[in-house]
Amino acid sequence: MKHFKIYYTSDVHGYLWPTDYIQKTEQNQGLINVAENYKKDGNTLIIDGGDMYQGSPLMQYLKKNDEGDPVSTMMNMAGYDYVTLGNHDFNDGFDVLKERLSHLNATVIAENVTDEQGNSLYPAQIKTLADGTKIGLIGLVTDYINIWEDPMHLSGIKIESPLIKAVKTIEHLRKEADIVIGIYHGGFERDLATGTVVSHTTENIAWQLTEKLDLDILLTAHQHAAVEPQFINDTLTLQLRNQATSYAEIDGEFTDDNWHFSAQINSAGEKSNTDMKSILQPINNKVEKWLDQPLARLSNPVAIEKPINLAQYGNDFLRLVAKVQLVASGAQITLQGLNNNPSYLPQEMTLRSILQNYPFDNSLVVKRVNGKDLRSALEHTARYFVINDGQLALNPDWLSPKVEHYNYDLVYGLTYTINVNHPFGKRITEFKYNGKNIADTDEITVAMNNYRAVGGGDFPEYAKAQTMWSGDQSIQDMIIAYIGQYKELPTEPKLQLSVTY
Repeated sequence: MKHFKIYYTSDVHGYLWPTDYIQKTEQNQGLINVAENYKKDGNTLIIDGGDMYQGSPLMQYLKKNDEGDPVSTMMNMAGYDYVTLGNHDFNDGFDVLKERLSHLNATVIAENVTDEQGNSLYPAQIKTLADGTKIGLIGLVTDYINIWEDPMHLSGIKIESPLIKAVKTIEHLRKEADIVIGIYHGGFERDLATGTVVSHTTENIAWQLTEKLDLDILLTAHQHAAVEPQFINDTLTLQLRNQATSYAEIDGEFTDDNWHFSAQINSAGEKSNTDMKSILQPINNKVEKWLDQPLARLSNPVAIEKPINLAQYGNDFLRLVAKVQLVASGAQITLQGLNNNPSYLPQEMTLRSILQNYPFDNSLVVKRVNGKDLRSALEHTARYFVINDGQLALNPDWLSPKVEHYNYDLVYGLTYTINVNHPFGKRITEFKYNGKNIADTDEITVAMNNYRAVGGGDFPEYAKAQTMWSGDQSIQDMIIAYIGQYKELPTEPKLQLSVTY
């Protein structure tokens, strides 16, 4: 009887050790824990769906310290056979990515990453297993990289439409392979419970891929959502949470002249691979020591608040980031998003505190935005709120299929009101700068992170606005420098936001 097994991870984001780097104790996560569950033979493949090389304090430490390439080392020890690329894998530029990939034993498959003539740099593969089963594999990555990424980081390559690029390739795979599997670093554009379209962009098109491509299995990624294994348009599909907290196990058996597929998502577990752990331990010890650098002793700690409270009132850390951005940029106002981590500061402030509260490796950009576009962008932000049984609540669209607190911006330097009783698109009522109403034709300089500056989070108004200045220092480093100099949190600027309902 022919059969195969696949182990699948995605969105590991450099979380190799069993920790989220927030808690001191080990947790049930990390690639070295996931790998302990792998049992490999000639009919087994181990696959990753991208976003391997960015996102954890370990990766931030490695940018400042030459400690080799532990991500590739751990993936080699775990026995990965194939990997596709994620959007964040390009964050340090394609040349850096190529160097990292040169350390991998796994074959890279990313069909829609091409040279300037449109030739795939990481073409689809057919793998013949020990029992003769032929598995066709095609990797794809969201083409929204073209919107998010610095063009210099994509010099000499193109990221084409995953759907268009895949059609002919899959037709070819289907002629030779028994099974065709897609590994897509992108998520779902529909609510999977209702089938309702929730996104009209090309960032996530997994439903379309199941509908329009002749795939047996589609392994998705990018949204960090736990999508339990299910069949959509006769294609088995699933998705995992980020940070190597889980892995998928997919089985196929050929019986009664047909292939039958099943899958399950499993916890990373509490046990680490001992060989991998012993090699990684020295680097991890250095990372922990680096994170525990003392920065300041605050007068008072900053308590944890629910996202819905932060979205109305902010907190002292968000004010700190706003202060840093205004001072560094000289802009009139600044945007400061929330993040998905709990936001708090202990009295004994360390580097770990900064990276927990500001986990993004962003730089600072100043845009000149007219009043009409600024209001339009704030109307999108105002969709974060809904009324539920007479109470202010979070819009479910910002929580599923992906938690996106980081796409909600507070605006420091602006006086504005969000009236949640009003319909979407008409919620911004008071809208003033320096006590004066902002006209559509008024122009304001706005400091924001580079992700928002390219329209990330569905803010096309910022993408089209004129760029006045771009910094080359990370916002994290700016925050660290400020705390190092002043040893205390600022009391300005004040947030002048009113949320009514």
